[in-house]
Formats: sequence, C-alpha cells, structure tokens
Amino acid sequence: MRTSFWHGRLSWKEFLKDVYREYNHDNVSDTAAILGYYFVYSLFPFLFFLATLAAYIPHVQVSMETLLARAHALLPPQAMHVIDKNLRSLVERPRPHLLTVGLAGTLYSASRGVDAVRRALNLAYDVKESRRFWRTELLAFGMTIGGAAVVLFGIAAMVAGGDLGLWVAGRLHIAPAYVFVWSWLRWPVTALLIMSCVAIGYYLLPDVEQEFKFITPGSALGTLVWLLATWGFSQYAGHFGSYNVTFGSIGGVVVLMTWFYITAFIFIMGGEINAILEAASDEGKASGARAPGEAPPPPSQRPSAMPPGAAKSADVAAETAGGAAPPPGPTAPYPPAQDHPR
Repeated sequence: MRTSFWHGRLSWKEFLKDVYREYNHDNVSDTAAILGYYFVYSLFPFLFFLATLAAYIPHVQVSMETLLARAHALLPPQAMHVIDKNLRSLVERPRPHLLTVGLAGTLYSASRGVDAVRRALNLAYDVKESRRFWRTELLAFGMTIGGAAVVLFGIAAMVAGGDLGLWVAGRLHIAPAYVFVWSWLRWPVTALLIMSCVAIGYYLLPDVEQEFKFITPGSALGTLVWLLATWGFSQYAGHFGSYNVTFGSIGGVVVLMTWFYITAFIFIMGGEINAILEAASDEGKASGARAPGEAPPPPSQRPSAMPPGAAKSADVAAETAGGAAPPPGPTAPYPPAQDHPR
C-alpha cells in the first residue's frame, strides 16, 4: 500500500530514494568538505568584524560572555578553545579603526562562507547562476553583516530580557522559579534564532523565485539535527576522541574543521530536502526551474550535468550547453522537457 506524506504525491520510500539520489548526484559530502574549509577560512575574519561591531553595542562584554557560554555548552572543548582564545582577545582590545581600515578585506574574507553556501544551494535546486557578479557579492556581504548583527543584537536582547525578567520576578517573589524556567527557555530561543538565520539563507541565497517561509522542512529538520549532531560530536570529541594526540598542537583546529563539515553537510541536505519537496508539490517549482510554472531546461543543460562553476558564475554558465540562464521573465525560457530522474 502506498503511504503518501507530502501533498499525496510522494511516499516515504520515494522521498528517501530521492534524498539518497540527490546526495550522490550533487556530491554533497565533497561539497560539505569544501564548505568546511571556507567556514574555517571565514570564521576569524567574521569574529574580527563581530568584535569591531561589539564595541558600539551596549552590554557587549555581557553579550560576549553569554555567547561564549552558549557555545561552550554545545561545541567540542578543543574547538571552543580555539574560538574562545581569539574572541576574548578581540573583545578585550576593541579596534574601532577597523571600521575604516581593512574593513572591506575583512568582510570579503568573512563572506566567502556565505558565497559557498549560495553555490551549494544553486546545485541543490539544479539551477545556473543568472545574477550578476556584483549582485551575488552584495548578497554575500549583506548576509555576513546581517548575520553579525543578528548574533550580537540577539544575544544582547537575551541578556537584557533576562535581567528585566529577573527584576520583575524579584518584585513578584518568584525569582527562583524564573531562573529555572529561563535556564531552559534560552535553548528554544537559541534554536529559533538559528532556524531564522537558516530560513533566510534558504530564501535569499539560491537563484530561484520563492516565497519566504520561516518554517520549512529543511530549516526545521536541519536545526534539530544540527543541535543533536553538535551535542553528540562534542561529547565524542571531549570524552572519546584523541585529536590532540593524533594531530598535536593543531588538534583543536581539526576538531573545528570537522564540526564545520558536519554543519555544512546537515544544512546542505536541508536545502536538498526543500528542493525535493517543493518539486513534488502542486504549487512548487520543477527540478531545474527557477520559478513556479516555468519549464525546466533539458537535463543536459542543468548544473548537475555541467562543471560546478555553472552554479557559481553566470560567465561560466554562458560557456556551457544551452548558454547562460536567461533573466527571469513571464514566459518559460526553455521548451518543456520530459521528466528526468534528477
């Protein structure tokens, strides 16, 4: 008996087969490794920029302490040691001149991780990049700056809200109960903050037309799996792993890269799941199409059948079969294509 779970068009068996096929077809494991490198490369420029902005935000020291406390509870100790050491040194010695000197280079380095996610999501939707270079760079810069602002203001709001709530609870003589509830409530709040950033990334980064949805299967499942995987890897690295023995002084960096690989893998698969489920829904886009109702290009003219650069750059896409993707328009840019097991 067929058991459908998505608009009556996709069974669990078909869904799992599609996920496995996309995992192999889009080479998700290798793409996650590439993203892991870009994340490590962009981490410390991002922290550099974060610390510079922090100098201008009230309660910054408390906010950073709260941020580090949240990270300590999740990240492997070896990786946290690398982040903690660098972040504290930056916060304790604010460098306001960074807002004018070297800001562009710092932002560019920090934005490389975001840009790598864009390419991975384009491949998940099997679309060529049609936006101009300056637009994709502006998008990467904007997402980096927005992410830094969300992190800092989110943590600052949690600190301010916690202090205000404690003051009110003290006046109502329920301070102990409030502290207990807040100690548990902060984790769902953290999860919602992460899911918000993931949902915005899934909406803005791929070169497809779609409505913004705060809760998507990919963002909700990805956030939950990421929290569990991060906690599990932290326990393994802290109690069973021997990275420092094997890798010596760079053991913490190796743990950090492994954690970034796990993170990239999970959220790429979240994007793949969103693409699969959207293609299976009545109001969604077909695989390879940029907008609902648009006919996808033939399979031989999609990024999955081309060099990876077709999902990265409009210039590379122009040199592939079928040429560059045409700009979005009211009519279907390609002739109807037969269904393809993509």
